[in-house]
Amino acid sequence: MFDPLQFKSNFPLFFQQENKALIYLDNAATTQKPQCVIDAIVDFYISKNGNANRASHRLARSATSILEDVRQKSANFLGASHKDEIIFTSGATEGLNLLAKGLSRQLDKDDEILLSVAEHHANLVPWQAVAKKTGAKLVFINNNLEDIDSKLTHKTKIVSCSAVSNVFGQFNGVDRFKRIKKKYPDIFLIIDASQMVGKTPVNVNDNFCDFLVCSPHKFYGPTGVGLLYGRRDRLRCLNVSKFGGEMIESVDLFESSYAEPPYCFEAGTSSLAAIAGLGACIGFIESQFEKGMLAYEKKLIGYLHERLSVFINDFPEISLQTKVKDNIGIAAISSNRYSMADLGFWLDEHDIAVRVGDHCAQPLLKSLGLTSVLRVSVAPYNTFEDVDALIQCLYDFFKKNNENLCTTAPFFLTGDESASDYKDELSAINYHDFLTTKSWANKYTKILSLGKLVAKKPFLHKDRYLVSGCEASLWIHVIEERSQKETAFNFVVDSDSIIVKGLAALLLCRVNGKSAEHIKGIDFDAYFSDLGLEKYLSESRFSGMQSLLKYIWLAIDK
Repeated sequence: MFDPLQFKSNFPLFFQQENKALIYLDNAATTQKPQCVIDAIVDFYISKNGNANRASHRLARSATSILEDVRQKSANFLGASHKDEIIFTSGATEGLNLLAKGLSRQLDKDDEILLSVAEHHANLVPWQAVAKKTGAKLVFINNNLEDIDSKLTHKTKIVSCSAVSNVFGQFNGVDRFKRIKKKYPDIFLIIDASQMVGKTPVNVNDNFCDFLVCSPHKFYGPTGVGLLYGRRDRLRCLNVSKFGGEMIESVDLFESSYAEPPYCFEAGTSSLAAIAGLGACIGFIESQFEKGMLAYEKKLIGYLHERLSVFINDFPEISLQTKVKDNIGIAAISSNRYSMADLGFWLDEHDIAVRVGDHCAQPLLKSLGLTSVLRVSVAPYNTFEDVDALIQCLYDFFKKNNENLCTTAPFFLTGDESASDYKDELSAINYHDFLTTKSWANKYTKILSLGKLVAKKPFLHKDRYLVSGCEASLWIHVIEERSQKETAFNFVVDSDSIIVKGLAALLLCRVNGKSAEHIKGIDFDAYFSDLGLEKYLSESRFSGMQSLLKYIWLAIDK
């Protein structure tokens, strides 16, 4: 029987004093690292640090040996026939960019590149650039790939799809891709396996792809290293797009020749310590496969969906966007009434780590009429008790806020609202009252109360008013009132998050109706410190407020 607590004991982060109460449910973003991976990285720097393929001395030989040993381990792990079918990258994103640039010469005008609407931006934006450059056409299939066969034509040159949705955890399987390869053997078939590897055994030799990319940091390995698998004959079809270092065979002043794959695609110095950590990671995860890790994780994601389904019966304003069937480790919820960002902040206050937002899949969410989802992603160090704690915290949030603070302020549409109708709205907010509030629980309640004072303004929800850099949507409009003496600035704001509205109100009430000279004289660092909101207004925790402050500076400097 798999023991999740024994598994968890391998991960030192959970045993640091500040993390002992942490429930980490953001594993689709990155997993924690076992001690063996950390040890391998440290050991490389302590005893083996040299530059691979650069010299014949003992340390360089040792680094080269590690590089090639891990290349072989990676080939075995993915089921590749040869170690030279493995290219080390900085991650899946670099792998996809390498493939997009590398295959550009294979495309002619009106050739088709087939993608799904569910793709991560890293598997969309590079192909957009290639299509613009070559005149090729992007063709999209639906998020569950059900219509992929009907979209394939004689013009299809490249198919690039995720094996598992990073938003919904839906595993598309490999049988569909095998059918494509059998029917259209000349198509370049690329699999983004970022959410697949480590969650299920992979065998690329089963003829379901030509290329596959993954990021080891999503399956207990280090950041800074990625894997790109390519069939030997297909690797020779790629353009080389990065130059220098050991990817060179010979160099003259006006012309150079390149090494054979995979080395021609590994320009510069590789992240050797991370590669050493990857070698330890592969050994670790293979041993856990044997202990029943995958079966346990499947039971855990089933239990999570079961508990969420019961929860949603009590709160029908919440929608469960995922299904347990063919799901690899992810549950996602959304709401048209409540801000998922507010819920994410609440969970963080209770030391439960999840992710909220569009998850770098904006086209997918737009196709489903969603702007944000809260994603819970499990790993085998999570327990059924972790799921219970999450559900209890969700109940506490909605019971506390359902009828009181976490509903948006009432508003009535007359059809002719404008920003000027709300230019004095922030004048009713007294930030001095907040300065006397000490405890975080009371601060949180007051922030919600302030957010309720900011009316909902649907007319403001336009892209030109949107402030970028915030986890929740934040819209702001600036009204200039000119007089003979000076120009005063009024700020009209709205957000789909009650907390963001409250925080924005605290910031904007300090500057609303003031002149540019007055605003420039405010020490905002001291103001934030007096408010005691460093936790909410740090770059890492709440960069949106920093973006709002930058927006204010731009407005008054025009």
